[in-house]
Amino acid sequence: MSGFAVAAALTVAASPASADPETFCGVSSRGANVFAGNANTSCPFAMAVAETYHNKGQGSLAFSVLSPVTGQSYTMNCYNAGSRCEGGQGALVYLRH
Repeated sequence: MSGFAVAAALTVAASPASADPETFCGVSSRGANVFAGNANTSCPFAMAVAETYHNKGQGSLAFSVLSPVTGQSYTMNCYNAGSRCEGGQGALVYLRH
């Protein structure tokens, strides 16, 4: 019976789903801390998003980013004064000042 209690405790501990952790990728040329927000986002792409966002005049208009990983361009949109950018193939980037 004690074996059953241990197994039940392990099942309960493992059942909550965990969100993708943010990964710190570096600091942009404008001083923003850049984070890849999920497993679909590489740090090289997150940094490219940050630099492109800064160079395109910022704002909330869609912009194209060339991925240094895939060699393809992806459309991204940034929200909340550029603090959250999403697009591409499920990419998520955070820029924090």
